[in-house]
Amino acid sequence: MPYQEILYQVSNRVATLTLNRPDKLNAWTMRMEEEVGAALGEAAADDGVRVIILTGAGRGFCAGADMSLLSAVVKDGGASGERLRPGSGPDVQGDADVRADFRRRHVWLVSIPKPIIAAINGPAVGLGFILPIYCDLRFASDQARFSTVFARRGLVAEYGMAWMLPRLIGVGNTVELLFSARTIDAAEALRIGLVQRVLPQEGFLEAVQAYAAELASTVSPRSLRVMKYQIYEAQFQTLGEAVDLAGDEMVGSFASEDFREGVAHFLEKRAPAFTGR
Repeated sequence: MPYQEILYQVSNRVATLTLNRPDKLNAWTMRMEEEVGAALGEAAADDGVRVIILTGAGRGFCAGADMSLLSAVVKDGGASGERLRPGSGPDVQGDADVRADFRRRHVWLVSIPKPIIAAINGPAVGLGFILPIYCDLRFASDQARFSTVFARRGLVAEYGMAWMLPRLIGVGNTVELLFSARTIDAAEALRIGLVQRVLPQEGFLEAVQAYAAELASTVSPRSLRVMKYQIYEAQFQTLGEAVDLAGDEMVGSFASEDFREGVAHFLEKRAPAFTGR
C-alpha cells in the first residue's frame, strides 16, 4: 500500500519505519495503524531485512491517539470507541503457530519473527508508550519523555499493558506510573528498566541504526527468530516446559545452516555469512 503517514526504508539489512506526522508529534490515527501493519508485514516477509527499527519523525516519538479519535468518542457518548477495542491485529505472518494472545491489537508486534527496536526520539505518551513495550528493545534519546497518561484522561491500562509492563519494570513501578500518570525522563526510564540504553539526541537514530546493522551482520537471524519465540512463549510456560522447548530447539539448531556457519566462521577467523536457515 502507498504510505502517507509513515516512512519506510531499508539499508544494511535494517528496515527503519518512521511515524511521520511530525507536526502532530506523530499522533496515532487509524490510517497510521494500517500503514504500520503493512510495513511490518513487508519487513517480516523480506529476506533482505534482519532487524526492524520503529521511530518517529521530528521531535516526538508518538503523542498517543490523535485527539480527533478521542473527541469523536466523547461526542457520540462512547459508541465509536468500539472500533478501538483490542481485537485482533493484522495477520502479518499467517502462521498458525503464533499464540492467540500475540495476535491481539498492538500486542502482535511480538509475533514478528525479527527483532524490533523502538528508537524513542522524543515524547512517548499513551498509545505512544504502549507501542515500545511490545518491541523487543527500547533505546531512548536523552530528550525522550514517557507518560502512560491514561488516568488523567479517565481511561484505563489499555491493550494488555497491565500484563506486559510489570514484566518489564516490576509491579510497583507499573502501579506508580499508571496511577500517577506522571511524566518521566529518559534517565528514570533507564533506571527502572523501561529502556535498555539512553543515547545523545545528536546522532541518535544513526547510533540505533549502527547497533541494528551490527545485529544484522554478526548474529544468526535464525537464532534471533527462535530466541524471540522462546522468550515470549516462556511467559506462559513452566520452567520445565521452557527447558523442554529449549531442548527441541537446540537439537533443531544443530541441523541448521546457521549453526554450521557459526562454527566455520569462528574456526576460520572470518566474518560470518549467515543465511537465516
